Amino acid sequence: MASLLADGAEVDGTLLPGAHETAPAGTTGHEVDITDADAMATVVAAAAPDAIIHLAAAASVGQSFGDPDGTWHVNVEGTRGVLEGMRRSAPGARMVMALSGEEYGRVALEDLPVTEDTPLNPLSPYAESKVAADHLCAQYHHDHGLAIMRLRAFNQVGPGQDPRFVVPSICKQIADAEMAGDGVCRLQLGNIDTRRDFLDVRDVVAAYRLLLDRGDPSRTYLAGAGRSESIRELVDIAVSLARTPVEVNSDPSRIREGEQPDLYASPRALKELGWAPRIPLQQSISDTLDYWRDRAHTEIG
Repeated sequence: MASLLADGAEVDGTLLPGAHETAPAGTTGHEVDITDADAMATVVAAAAPDAIIHLAAAASVGQSFGDPDGTWHVNVEGTRGVLEGMRRSAPGARMVMALSGEEYGRVALEDLPVTEDTPLNPLSPYAESKVAADHLCAQYHHDHGLAIMRLRAFNQVGPGQDPRFVVPSICKQIADAEMAGDGVCRLQLGNIDTRRDFLDVRDVVAAYRLLLDRGDPSRTYLAGAGRSESIRELVDIAVSLARTPVEVNSDPSRIREGEQPDLYASPRALKELGWAPRIPLQQSISDTLDYWRDRAHTEIG
């Protein structure tokens, strides 16, 4: 959103009904249930967009096991609502659909990196819902000629991310301990030897913008760094930036049994359009830690 506003774009967004959300400064908010196709058609008609970026989702893998029906409703029926709104009210617009590397599930290590041709193998309610949303987008492109670019992004990091995810969780715990003046920050983490493909969210935003301009809706795109890092390596970076001693503790409740040990992607289709990751992981973690330090200061103040 900040990227679009900086370029002078008019930005409209959806707000969750009853959540008392406020549209960010410089944007227009529409309180709407995205699963309601009629309501979405009305909102899309009012906004008259040239471009749509569909980000609304129930995004937690862990929470999806506790609420599979809710996850499916938001991620699948919500996507259908957005697509119907587009079909009825803005069929000439271009859309990017935010999908997930979780759709691939378990992949044999000898078959890495993941590519567009790697078979989908969803292993969670969240992943199943994203596969269904993926297929819906392909269907609406095929059946209705809508220009929908599907982007399966792998693990994203950066300032502003929800602390349910690993990097903001680490940074928030450190920032809170610094603010509290604790003698030591005791990090509670799951399996820190798991390896994943981490990419700064600002590089993913750049991919969204590129796909809106030049993406081919008949292709699938992957956003990833093209290599994996262990959670341990991320912790080491965060610890090196901390202003208080850090002790790392394993929390069994955060460990998922049968978890894929390593996963990374080849973003070859994006690279063909001239995209490449530009923000190093060290900067992503530093910026995320500063974000949570600012939040801690604000909350205390």
